Amino acid sequence: MRNKIMMGRYMDTGSWIHQLDPRAKVTAMLLFMLVIFMISSLTGAFIVMIFSILIISCTRVPFIYYSRAIKPLLFLIGFITLFQILFTSGGSRLLTVGAIHIYTGGVEQGALSALRMILFISFTAILTFTTTPERLTHGLESFFAPLRWLGLSPQRMTLMISIALRFIPSIFEEAEKIVKAQASRGFVLKERSLREKAGILITLLVPVSVGAFRRASDLVDSMEARGYRLGMPRTKFEVLVWRSKDTLFVLAFVVLVLVMVFLLN
Repeated sequence: MRNKIMMGRYMDTGSWIHQLDPRAKVTAMLLFMLVIFMISSLTGAFIVMIFSILIISCTRVPFIYYSRAIKPLLFLIGFITLFQILFTSGGSRLLTVGAIHIYTGGVEQGALSALRMILFISFTAILTFTTTPERLTHGLESFFAPLRWLGLSPQRMTLMISIALRFIPSIFEEAEKIVKAQASRGFVLKERSLREKAGILITLLVPVSVGAFRRASDLVDSMEARGYRLGMPRTKFEVLVWRSKDTLFVLAFVVLVLVMVFLLN
């Protein structure tokens, strides 16, 4: 199970995107989120999809790993898509099943909603696949530095985000251990019905949560043993340097935003 969960993992392929400043990647991600919400037509969706495929190809990470990142959320994507198809009107009527009418507008909105979610998950995967947790934490801390003017702590925010990313694989590892322990006692999950599987997953929440809290407690103890104190001045082993390729990378996403604005008008 853990090997199938890719979100939150770093994969070193030596691509030029791996070498970019993490602040450039975070800025690009924010711009890409803006682009996703600006998609309003199939033409815009096609342009964004081609752009995303090019970026994914540049990471040199096999497409199968991106599909594995999307797979755990396929049920949610399918539910939202079906909801849009069934309850959104507009355009010409395609099908009538009893009291339910399906329109072309609903199908289009359903497809766009599914595409938005897939693109968002894919670009989040790009960020975690190509950036080590240390560099991502360092970049986010620099990115959130202006929040000090609002009385917020950038270190606290980046620490929460980095720990959350680290715990994504750990939580699934805890679930895998429990499933294997049950299998060693003769319990086979694959032979159960869908309803039974849903009930079993609910029962897994308690032991998985206990395991996650235990790991969190161990992490806190290890950080305190090393003298870590939140909010204290810290030095950096690696100093982030913004280069011209980082500027060009961000400009590519700015151009994409301008293209979407042009399509909206």
